Amino acid sequence: MPKADNVFVNTSDEQSYELEDWLYRNGFSKKQENVDALKKIINTKIKKGITAKNITWDELNDALESDPKWFESLVAIGK
Repeated sequence: MPKADNVFVNTSDEQSYELEDWLYRNGFSKKQENVDALKKIINTKIKKGITAKNITWDELNDALESDPKWFESLVAIGK
């Protein structure tokens, strides 16, 4: 699902509520473990270890669609 308010994904602790929102909108629990796992997916899989690189919400959505295995460790809502 698209994210309208900001173009780029911010993985800082101060902005973790944005990651929680993305998780929930995509059927995943907002648990801290999921937030941490999502940050790891973003940094290691999508950014390929280049943490200074910015990614867009569209890139994150595309990764979920094209590489769902990356997100298999995320816990669904209610689990």
